[in-house]
Amino acid sequence: MTTDDKAQMWRGRRALLLLLAVFLLPAAIAWTLFFSGWRPPATSNHGELLDPPVRVESPALTAVAGGNGVPDFRGQWTILMAVEGPCEAACRDRLQETRQIRRALAQNADRAQRVLVLDAAEHAPSEAFLQRHQDLHVVAGETQWARPDNAPDVALSLIDSRGYRMMEYGEPFVPSGMLDDMKHLLRLANVDIERLDGLSDQD
Repeated sequence: MTTDDKAQMWRGRRALLLLLAVFLLPAAIAWTLFFSGWRPPATSNHGELLDPPVRVESPALTAVAGGNGVPDFRGQWTILMAVEGPCEAACRDRLQETRQIRRALAQNADRAQRVLVLDAAEHAPSEAFLQRHQDLHVVAGETQWARPDNAPDVALSLIDSRGYRMMEYGEPFVPSGMLDDMKHLLRLANVDIERLDGLSDQD
């Protein structure tokens, strides 16, 4: 075997080793990280994802004067606020913030609704205050279904368009975080709709 033949054979082996490394090294790293207990950092969402999501099975709710009646929790995304006791400063702040969030959704604003659940109708904000929140559904009834354990004064969560409570927000509440989450979720929902439309076009 000549020197050139040996060099060519070595180059071939080296190329094969590099090819094997390209395929095997990532798998080896992944297995090492998995068995060492490493897990990827938290996802980029700002709220806490519920795993699994909780199907909304609300008890009988009564519309409060000044609100928009009892909502349907299917067909739209819902910003859900639940309060035990009077709707005081923190509650009114959340109403102001969620109004701005819905407005900031721009052309997607009609795909979202806001719902305030109170434990008693007399705990609602004044009708003068509600006049500034004409898109708001205000209802009274049992609130436990809408309030996780250790919830802040105003329990804040998202319900998807199928009627599942799927994300919760604690304190301190950052409105821009919820806005980012909703924009992302609505984009994903658009992708799903486009896929379904594409499938129907093929029928």
